[in-house]
Amino acid sequence: MDKTILIQPESGLHFDWKAIASNPSGHHEPQIDLVAYKALYTNKIAQARACGQEPVLVSLPIMDEDRYFAYITRGMSMQERKNVLYWLGGKTERLRNIHAMYNLSLFRLAAVQCVHLVDITSPMLASTHYDELLDQDGVTLSPAGEAMVNRELASLASRLSVLAS
Repeated sequence: MDKTILIQPESGLHFDWKAIASNPSGHHEPQIDLVAYKALYTNKIAQARACGQEPVLVSLPIMDEDRYFAYITRGMSMQERKNVLYWLGGKTERLRNIHAMYNLSLFRLAAVQCVHLVDITSPMLASTHYDELLDQDGVTLSPAGEAMVNRELASLASRLSVLAS
């Protein structure tokens, strides 16, 4: 059975950061909440299977919350940056926690749906120079990060072809 790799590089980190900076005490939802995120993947898995494909999920890459905070608050005043940080509970670590929550949902979904999952998170975490795997925004893969992901995908393809023979 042919494999279909399902990659959704987005996580729940897309908020209206300007709205948060203007109203840090307000309730703000991500552009795609966790329920919708799981539904999106569940639908993609079902579509792949309906086409006779075997879906393969790919975990999210790591993130650098400090670089991401600098990226999302670029062009904001010092007060707006403080407001965003206030909304985050005073720590940029909250960004990493949100990202991790979405990533963990992929691992759980893979288990529940009985699909392969390419874990790119672990090798990135194990890297001594993980910061070199990310672009300046702290979430997008750099060329070195893309090369690492390609190695993991190639490794999976090799393991799956051995299992199929």
